[in-house]
Amino acid sequence: MKPALPTILGVLVMVAGLLSGTAPAAESVRTLRVGMPIVPDTLDPVRASDMQALMLMAGLYDTLYTLDPLAPSTAIVPLAAEALPEISPDYRTLTVRVRRGILFTPHRSFGGKPRELVAADFAYGIRRVLDPRLRSPGLYLLEGKIEGLDELADRAKTAGTGLDYDAPIPGLVVLDRQTLRITLARPDPMFPFLLANVLLAAVPREAVEAEGDAYSQSPVGTGAFIVERFTPRQRLVYVRNPGYRRVLFDDLLTPSTRTGQPSHPMRGVRLPAAERIEFSTTPEASAELLAVRRGELDLIVLGAPELATSNGQLKPELSREGLVFVRRPSPSSYFYFISLRDPVVGGNDRTRIALRRAIAMSFDDDEWVRVFDAGFSTVRQQAVPPGVDGYLDGYRNSNMFDPTTANALLDRFGYLRGPDGYRRNADGSVLVVSVLFGTSSMSRQAAEFMKRMLDRIGVRGAFEFVPAAERLKRMSKCRFGLATMDWALDVPDGANVMSMFWSKAIGSANLACYTDPAFDAVYEKVLVTPSGPARTAMFRAMQERIDAYAPARPLPIGDTLLLKRNYVQGPYGAFSDWLGVLTLGFQPAGQSGASR
Repeated sequence: MKPALPTILGVLVMVAGLLSGTAPAAESVRTLRVGMPIVPDTLDPVRASDMQALMLMAGLYDTLYTLDPLAPSTAIVPLAAEALPEISPDYRTLTVRVRRGILFTPHRSFGGKPRELVAADFAYGIRRVLDPRLRSPGLYLLEGKIEGLDELADRAKTAGTGLDYDAPIPGLVVLDRQTLRITLARPDPMFPFLLANVLLAAVPREAVEAEGDAYSQSPVGTGAFIVERFTPRQRLVYVRNPGYRRVLFDDLLTPSTRTGQPSHPMRGVRLPAAERIEFSTTPEASAELLAVRRGELDLIVLGAPELATSNGQLKPELSREGLVFVRRPSPSSYFYFISLRDPVVGGNDRTRIALRRAIAMSFDDDEWVRVFDAGFSTVRQQAVPPGVDGYLDGYRNSNMFDPTTANALLDRFGYLRGPDGYRRNADGSVLVVSVLFGTSSMSRQAAEFMKRMLDRIGVRGAFEFVPAAERLKRMSKCRFGLATMDWALDVPDGANVMSMFWSKAIGSANLACYTDPAFDAVYEKVLVTPSGPARTAMFRAMQERIDAYAPARPLPIGDTLLLKRNYVQGPYGAFSDWLGVLTLGFQPAGQSGASR
């Protein structure tokens, strides 16, 4: 899970470009200038605290695999690996061979020369995630996954030292210079998807140790770009890596996608598609829109669509100025959570379950879409987003908007209205649900919406506004009643989303503090079951239990909205939108500005 920034998969995709002037300038190196909600504060994968940072780092580092940007459902293709992994029948052992000839950019630790990428660089990058000194925000993705790695980390914690990177462990074995064998602690058919996550990118040990803490500002990678300038949280400039190998857009596609997209505008294009990309942030949405209209930016995430759209379409004057509006469903998820340890709404007795389900039924999704997303949202009825394994076609959530049933449910279970119109507990005491929000203006607007929702069923809310860090801390410690949070998939598989309800993830991913042995049993089977009808049935069983106990409810998720100049090519992709740093560029002369 990564903290909420404006629709997280919208954030990934923003990696595209700009150029000064209202049309592409005739210059030797054409520059794409991208407006982002936030520029990261680190370029070290294991220290990244949000998905945006990892997306940008996909331009600096190589992973063993990447995701096909055009596939209708998620599929991996080799990137730094020679081929797809060799996987044992029990899904516990993966053998991967690294391509020869891939080079790290020159560094003083290499004698000022490039150095070839080898299997040990991936083994080192994987170990770093569990180094207790680094406190990686992505730690939970690898905990318990690789045989012997957790035990190595535990020894370091006990000794109060960093990880012993030279100690042999059975789960990470470098068989030869180019071959890595990974042995998992338990079967995991979906683990190969994790090898496409930038968290597990190849990192050169010599450079990390030579740079120390400065490495996060001066990264060394094998990717398509190198860093020309970096001011954390303000500005980041990439230039093409002159030593980058020959990679075509077609190399990122599975054979079936190549066959199905024969005329795609990127077919045959050598990557990266841009020579230079400048990323910056503009706090005010109106100022950012003005910058695009002036040609000072070429692509932005449209965080305030009401400024640029009317009746669901780009305003005519903006279209006449050569701007293009891009809208796509976001594959992330958004929920409100209820803490099952809260004294008012928590617990699993029938009365509390009825209260939670009534709260869920009081939420008007269509009104939310109108008020908060200017109509640009997708209503969700289940935890897993479309396009990944675990999504249930045609599933209908039993807790969707139905205030009549909600009120009848509360009446039935003894939550009767008092003279003031608000409901009481069965013992006659005042019923008050605590609701936790952030401090932004949108948070306060959302609180007003939530009050209307609760008033609809006669439930009084007590609203508290705290900074984002405090809010996340309170949620992770189960000290709240109701609060919202979004979820960006670290791995494109429904099990990643469902970890939010696994009892062993309380304190990290499980923000509802939900404990359900029956759910846990199915979830743990899902982790070791390959895709197919049996696995789909398990996801249905988990979703039905979530709906029955109501620890959370999916909320409408804002679509990915971009605004770009008509000469910007892209974006492409779905779950692999971080490939935007490689695939976004300028439209060839005479090509239309339409975008997938």
